[in-house]
Amino acid sequence: FDRFPVDSIYGLHNWPGLPVGQMAVMSGPIMAGTCSFEIRVRGRGCHAAMPHQGSDAILAASQLVEALNHIVSRALDPADAAVVSVTQFHAGEAWNILPEEAMLRGTMRCFRPEVQNLLEQAMNRVCQGIAVASGTEISARISQRYPPTVNDEKASDVCRQAACRVLGAEQVRGDLPPSMGAEDFAYMLQKKPGCYVWLGNGK
Repeated sequence: FDRFPVDSIYGLHNWPGLPVGQMAVMSGPIMAGTCSFEIRVRGRGCHAAMPHQGSDAILAASQLVEALNHIVSRALDPADAAVVSVTQFHAGEAWNILPEEAMLRGTMRCFRPEVQNLLEQAMNRVCQGIAVASGTEISARISQRYPPTVNDEKASDVCRQAACRVLGAEQVRGDLPPSMGAEDFAYMLQKKPGCYVWLGNGK
């Protein structure tokens, strides 16, 4: 934008589930901000027949999966939307050995930076608590991905008027909830006012 200045910006994404010929135009947050997390659980490996001789990283990591899924329902205001999803669980190679280490990976998504801070704090508390209870060492690394995609109100009005002229007012939706999907167009909207709209593809 320093090299190619613009007053406002607009983007469009084909949107599954929205009927063909319809367009969704909403102001405010429309897609979530996202960050990834990686949690390393380090225990003490041992023979599976003698679990008392080790610290079970798999058991601790399994407790983590369950506890992380309670963060949104118990650490956040019910009015705040968020998602915490564990998407990877890696541990062990042998049938009869409790491994020394387990790794969890996943994603956190929300619409406000304040909520993301709360999610991160809750995740670290959960990790510390389970580490103490299980006799393991647990470290969490959280990496920022995309910020929330937030449409400007005036730019959204411009899009809405244009869409109504092209598609007809009855085909322009303003009542859809924001998506927990993420979009790199959000970076542009941090620099310039604009609007990101969804075009129905019917699938």
